[in-house]
Amino acid sequence: MSKITGKDLILLLLYAPGKTGEYAEKIEGRTRLQKMVFLFEKEVYPKFKQNKLITEEDLPRFIPYDYGPFSKQVYDDLEFLIGLGFVETEATSEQVEQGEEAEYWLWEEMTGLEDGSALDGGIVFEKKAYVLSKIGRDFVEKKLWPMLSENQKQALAQLKLNCTKASLRTILRYVYEKYPETAKNSKIKEEILRDEASISVYQY
Repeated sequence: MSKITGKDLILLLLYAPGKTGEYAEKIEGRTRLQKMVFLFEKEVYPKFKQNKLITEEDLPRFIPYDYGPFSKQVYDDLEFLIGLGFVETEATSEQVEQGEEAEYWLWEEMTGLEDGSALDGGIVFEKKAYVLSKIGRDFVEKKLWPMLSENQKQALAQLKLNCTKASLRTILRYVYEKYPETAKNSKIKEEILRDEASISVYQY
């Protein structure tokens, strides 16, 4: 039986319908994508574990970092898929939020790739949206999506809906409250936990 890899998981998240209800809806920002993969592991993975479609060994390893749970593997897999031509980037109107810069700096340090522009002697990071290319979408539709049960498809769609309709700060508050061990190194934990907004219900 074929299995799903960490790279496949990113493709599936990009393909699943989100707040618009349309397939292949883009995901705004790599930090949001990071947290979506983390929440998949914590809250959706049991639905995939039953038929061994994806194993724990194939899931990215997350560490507590400046902006909550962080995985270098997610960044590496995303860059691989972009290089392969399966994923494309688009300009987005969303701004890089306070504290999020830490992950952008880490990404540049790890990859050597720049993702910002100089302005008045400083660096202004540019948030990008990630979307499947035509060949990426074709691959998911023909190879990956048919591997999933209806329950698994619905679980992915619900995860994407929750994470695309909520603000990034709302997602972070939810993660920090439910998984406090991931926030122990966060530089913005106190500020995030003061926010009143939070994701009220996650149902998978």
